[in-house]
Amino acid sequence: MGGHGGRTLRVVPAWVWFVIAVLAAGGGALLLFSDRARSSGHRRDRRRWAEQKSWEFVDADPVLPSRWRYGAVHQGGPGRALDLATGAVPGPGGRRLAHVFDHEQAGQITGIVAAVRGVATLPVALEMRLPSAPLPDDAGLDSLGQVGERYAFVTSVARARELLTPDLARAADLVGNDVPLVWAEDTWVLASIDPGADPERVQTLLQTLVEVSVALEDAAGGTDEDVPVDDAGPDAGPAPEASPEPEPRPTHRDRPADIPYDVEDDEFGPGARSSSSSGR
Repeated sequence: MGGHGGRTLRVVPAWVWFVIAVLAAGGGALLLFSDRARSSGHRRDRRRWAEQKSWEFVDADPVLPSRWRYGAVHQGGPGRALDLATGAVPGPGGRRLAHVFDHEQAGQITGIVAAVRGVATLPVALEMRLPSAPLPDDAGLDSLGQVGERYAFVTSVARARELLTPDLARAADLVGNDVPLVWAEDTWVLASIDPGADPERVQTLLQTLVEVSVALEDAAGGTDEDVPVDDAGPDAGPAPEASPEPEPRPTHRDRPADIPYDVEDDEFGPGARSSSSSGR
């Protein structure tokens, strides 16, 4: 613009915008590379942890989370199980089937889920949330007061009262304040923890989930005959005679204590339990 007192507009050279674009693209690529590097390192750590425990490992299972209905699964949908480790943890009466996986929902890792299968089918579904955790948005859950430091939400108040014992409160408190949500449904007890939790913390979480499971089983009145555990001790009698009919090969779900955890197949997911898909 001309004239005295007028302002002169300066045109920014095109190369400046080019440099800005390059820097932005470089920054985005760096963030992407960093995220992939973190994910790769996390996967290696999980795989190494699984191998040390003689657990099975697969990169992804799109089916497993859909077996559950409540807890973290309800909050964001079933999603996928990534970096899934499957094996067994010790418990009263024998070892119990367990899973550890990164829970991916809508393309984001929302937490690490640890799951332990119990030996009794619970009469209700139960969520136990820290006071700092958001309230459940499931219309099928009703509040049932405190369980230790947590608040209980259940699918049937009348049927759940007998489950909220002092033993359950003590077991739930052992889970830790870094676990906002613990829930139980069917034969399973599960919890969701921060995605950055290290393997040692996850191992401790699995052990405390066994305690929660046992407390619920005791309150519910024992075990189900159709839910297997490793109950054979050193004084067990001779094995029964083999059936003349060939039986299907057992899976983790059928007999977790009797199976080496490098099995070639299992029931979870479409072909997810093969040696080739586990990356070995």
